[in-house]
Amino acid sequence: MLPKPLTTLKGYLKKIFVLLSVFFLIPLLLVSAPPKITKADSTTDLLKQIDAYKKKLSSLRNQKNTLANQIIYLDDQIYLTQLEIRAKEEEIKLLSADIGDLSTRLERIGNFLDYQEEIFANRARLAYASDQLSSFDIVLGAGNLDDALRRIKYLRVLEDQDVQALSDMRDTRTSFNDQKKTLENEKADVEQLKKEVEEQKAGLISQQNSKRQFLAETRGEEASYRNLLKHLEEEQAAILAALRSKGYRLGPVKKGDPIAIQGSTGCSTGPHIHYSVYWDSNPSKEAVGSLSALSPCGYVRVSGGKCSSGSYFSSGGYVYSSSFRAPGAEGSYLTQSYWAYHRALDLVSRDGTVYASANGVASIVNDGPSYGAICRSRGIPYNGLGYGIRVDHGNIVTSYWHIKKPPGF
Repeated sequence: MLPKPLTTLKGYLKKIFVLLSVFFLIPLLLVSAPPKITKADSTTDLLKQIDAYKKKLSSLRNQKNTLANQIIYLDDQIYLTQLEIRAKEEEIKLLSADIGDLSTRLERIGNFLDYQEEIFANRARLAYASDQLSSFDIVLGAGNLDDALRRIKYLRVLEDQDVQALSDMRDTRTSFNDQKKTLENEKADVEQLKKEVEEQKAGLISQQNSKRQFLAETRGEEASYRNLLKHLEEEQAAILAALRSKGYRLGPVKKGDPIAIQGSTGCSTGPHIHYSVYWDSNPSKEAVGSLSALSPCGYVRVSGGKCSSGSYFSSGGYVYSSSFRAPGAEGSYLTQSYWAYHRALDLVSRDGTVYASANGVASIVNDGPSYGAICRSRGIPYNGLGYGIRVDHGNIVTSYWHIKKPPGF
């Protein structure tokens, strides 16, 4: 009678081949590359329209600045924002569908990995049992020498296939981790897109409100529009004159320090910060240099709107820190962009506080009473002297205008 282990060898070999089929075939079904996201036809059409309207807005900058062109610019900017919102919403739909597919795929792979590890543990126990059989036992249990050699060969093949099975299991785990990372990235992309859409929707409302306000101020008349542009130039001149005075020195400040309270002093329709950046040709404390306006868009950033709008008025979006700290609370609302007749950013600080954009020396400045007459003649509210903070950062100067009147002034 043959030893008991030999009576089960044939059944043992059958089990091994079944288990190996599980290892080699199922991973191929589960761990195939996920399908790539393709943009829907509607999304492609939206992107084409967005590109066309951006080119149209760009071409307007080379045309004469008239009321008619300004209205066209505002209309096109509003429509462009609507297109961008729709395009991002379509992208969210595509990503969300892919996230659902990928989540299902990962659940299958995770379940399979658990099953695969359990199977391999059983396989290891069976392999241990086979190690108890000597080559002599196998020869005794064989019908002839060919049968004995074939059995020994099978055992050697199984050892090689064990190594392959372990390699496949490792590859399955690697694919699982890679796809899990992809899922996490896509979820983060969706959340970011949703945030951008909400910001753009709020910006769209502001753009529409600004257009209504603009039409009310100009009354659809070219002469009124020219009057508005003249006012903006005079406001810029009054602020520059105040900044050149250097003002009352407060002392050193650090980036992010609160330096004032947002207000509506001077010629202003409501509480906001008129934020500008200048190049000072002579940063000496004893002398006043020539100030040249720089675009704040090189120092802070705007999301959900245009930071710089070339030759035309624009509004909408949120102001965030970049190389410089945002002058208001992070995400403060932009009410007027930087453009040809307004070399500053107007924003409403979320918490009513004005912050230093960088380390420097702060001073309080104010404009002269003569500007009040100009302001009133144009039908704009005059709230007494306009006050601001000038911060010197070497050759760079930042200005924060319309602050609340400081105590003692």
